[in-house]
Amino acid sequence: MASYDIIGNIAIIKGDGKNKKQKLEQAKKLLKIPSVKTVLEKAGKVKGRLRTIKPKYIAGEKNFIVNYKENACRFKFDIRTCYFSPRLSNDRKQVALKIKKKDNVLVMFSGVGVYPIVISKYKKPARIVSIELGRDCNKYAIENARLNQMQDNIEFIQGDVKKKIKKGGLIVKGNLVPLQFDFIMMARPNLKDSFLEQALIASKKGTRIFYHLFCRDKDLKEEVEKLVSEAKELGRKIQVKKKVFAGEIAPYKHRYRIEIKVLN
Repeated sequence: MASYDIIGNIAIIKGDGKNKKQKLEQAKKLLKIPSVKTVLEKAGKVKGRLRTIKPKYIAGEKNFIVNYKENACRFKFDIRTCYFSPRLSNDRKQVALKIKKKDNVLVMFSGVGVYPIVISKYKKPARIVSIELGRDCNKYAIENARLNQMQDNIEFIQGDVKKKIKKGGLIVKGNLVPLQFDFIMMARPNLKDSFLEQALIASKKGTRIFYHLFCRDKDLKEEVEKLVSEAKELGRKIQVKKKVFAGEIAPYKHRYRIEIKVLN
């Protein structure tokens, strides 16, 4: 059986090497799972800054809208326009539990709002600001906050973090709002740009940054050293407190959560 993910009411199979008959046979088996109403195929690789896929319909209800539950929260989004990984469920809870109630929290690359909503569910910190590039993702993030009755707990900003985070604060509705954060979650997509400069602009001494890093196991030490060197070039000093395995993305290549403390 080809590998697959189940996201609420939709199952997505990776049909590489499978013919149409084999895919339909697998789809029939997946549709026997009570929660699964639709089976799609992940066609091609995740692409672009929005990390979207082009799913193909295989069987069941012809539908691309996900209804998903995680960490006692509800989420809705279009699988064609919004990147989502159910495999980060534990990571999201672990991150939430490390936040303090007095913290001002920034979530960069927040997608459909899962990290900020789970954080709000478990800790209700002083302030949560969410920044997401994708218009559709941000639209669903706002809807998801309403679904979970958290619309008053989270501030949603749609746009590029490089344009929204500027020296002195955040650009909100065209105005620069002075603001630095105690905790920054960087659910960073698998791109070459580190975006560390933007996180450090929004940081102060003592800020904790949780950073998603993608690399082969053997390259982890070198990649972490690059982050420390980059911070130094930007005139800041950081300390890597912890490296946590957060999931496999390819053979011998993993997602790590790098827990950082800003020292100056």
